[in-house]
Amino acid sequence: MFRIFLLLLAPVLASSALAAESARFIDGVWSGKGAFQMGDKIVLCGDVMMKFSGDEKTFVVREASMTCDGMPPQNFTEVDSFSLADDGELTFEKGVATQIAAGTKVGRVKGARLTMLNPIDATKMDDIDIRLSGDTLVYSQIAGAPGVQPDYALLAFMKKK
Repeated sequence: MFRIFLLLLAPVLASSALAAESARFIDGVWSGKGAFQMGDKIVLCGDVMMKFSGDEKTFVVREASMTCDGMPPQNFTEVDSFSLADDGELTFEKGVATQIAAGTKVGRVKGARLTMLNPIDATKMDDIDIRLSGDTLVYSQIAGAPGVQPDYALLAFMKKK
């Protein structure tokens, strides 16, 4: 009986092992709070919102906004689109990121985590790490030259609306 169970279970286990990575975990509108750093100044952000689309083939940054202490509200409506390969590799397709050529491999999705390292200019990078932990989306972005004080950084904790 146990042998029959294993024979029936083997194809299920094999197909799940071959399943493609997906950005579906990030799909939706997320809102929460965070902290923003620019230069030597760090401020609290009482309202952070980000809207993403994601599935087995694509990841799209739709829009974002944040309201932080002592700063005017910030709204970002630029759209960046990425393709997602079965192995989780992210490739920039189109958008406002002018320093990235279409077809450039910029990151990876693995489970409920998305990481990207995008060039800003000849020396600076935009390092983004987004992970779902329980029902909390943790967003970390550090922009600047590696190894020195970031030009800016954002850490946000958000829940799906």
